[in-house]
Amino acid sequence: MKPRLIILNLVAFLAVQSYASAGGVSAGLFNSPKGFGICVDYVASDIIYNSYSVYADCYGMLSGTYRNPGVKACYLHYNRLASFDYDGARGGLFLGPGASSGLVRDSGSDKFGVLLTADIALAVRLSFPRHIDIEMGMVAELGFIARNTPKGVQMNIYNNGLTQALIPTLKIMARF
Repeated sequence: MKPRLIILNLVAFLAVQSYASAGGVSAGLFNSPKGFGICVDYVASDIIYNSYSVYADCYGMLSGTYRNPGVKACYLHYNRLASFDYDGARGGLFLGPGASSGLVRDSGSDKFGVLLTADIALAVRLSFPRHIDIEMGMVAELGFIARNTPKGVQMNIYNNGLTQALIPTLKIMARF
């Protein structure tokens, strides 16, 4: 079975599990210079929500270095640091840990590798009365990438996780 199909099924399963255990659900698009894909957010309460994203990792594609994207799945658990109201919308500043996994490229190598990271994320989220949520954030990833080489499997620190930490992400979602 293809890795992308497995990751997509896993995210769908987690989204259904989250929805079944009460709370609100938002689903939509994940957009960033890092990549693009889909996301599902489960809002457990006003102060906590979980975010699941699957996206095409576009490292090296905007510069024309590579033609094929990688694939990455990300889970983040957000806790509210502050809240505010803005023109009828409820907003908040959120911080939280998470984890990422996927099949991606890293700086300094042309080959794809298997990724596993621990993440920390910071986001500003606005929830509008018309069931639209918008989130802008940043994610730093600290972890390892394993590649198959002629000498065997080689494991390195995932450099892009820290060098791309300040690249913003934008999620536009419909709330159900």
